[in-house]
Amino acid sequence: MRKAVPGLLMVVLGVLAAVSGCFYDHGDMVLNETVCVTFDQEITTGEFSTFVVCDQFKDELVAELTKNGRDLEDVKSIHMVSGTYKTQAIHPHDWKVTARVYIARQDDPSATDYQDGPALFTDFHDQSLKKLQGSPKDAHLDSDGVELVDRALDSLLDGEDPRLVLVLENDSVSPEPSQDEPMSFKLKTCVRFQAILKGDGGGGHGHH
Repeated sequence: MRKAVPGLLMVVLGVLAAVSGCFYDHGDMVLNETVCVTFDQEITTGEFSTFVVCDQFKDELVAELTKNGRDLEDVKSIHMVSGTYKTQAIHPHDWKVTARVYIARQDDPSATDYQDGPALFTDFHDQSLKKLQGSPKDAHLDSDGVELVDRALDSLLDGEDPRLVLVLENDSVSPEPSQDEPMSFKLKTCVRFQAILKGDGGGGHGHH
């Protein structure tokens, strides 16, 4: 296991919070599921860290399955398919940020080590925060990070309660924030998953 790296932005995702749609494929139900996390930032230095927790990983999935008359035993497989992000409420002006985003698994919030990762999830260079406003932007996801998420989802189906952590390692912010001029913004991140459920015997194709 690797130790958690201090001085980084850490965001814990409670994954699988909402079903955005489902359909049937050869008798199997396919659930498309999305979670969005919004967190506020007010940074006064180029070196910063925040921690936002949402760890109802299994509970949220079970709730969505229940809405569809299913349970965990009905899930054949589940995997991550895409991610987006956007910024909101940027004050007092634009900022440019160079950073790498990692993802890790840390089921015990008091632990100093990660059970898996960190693995690179996505990165950006000299990115204007204001240019990330408006419609959500597709994240160019690194396969290492996606594979870590899929391993956590596999363990969920095995009865575990995985807890995922997003880690933003900021290399630079321009201009550098200060106590007199803090960098203030909101970041909304959404991750989409797809779950394949065992067919209910109806067969064929359809929409739900």
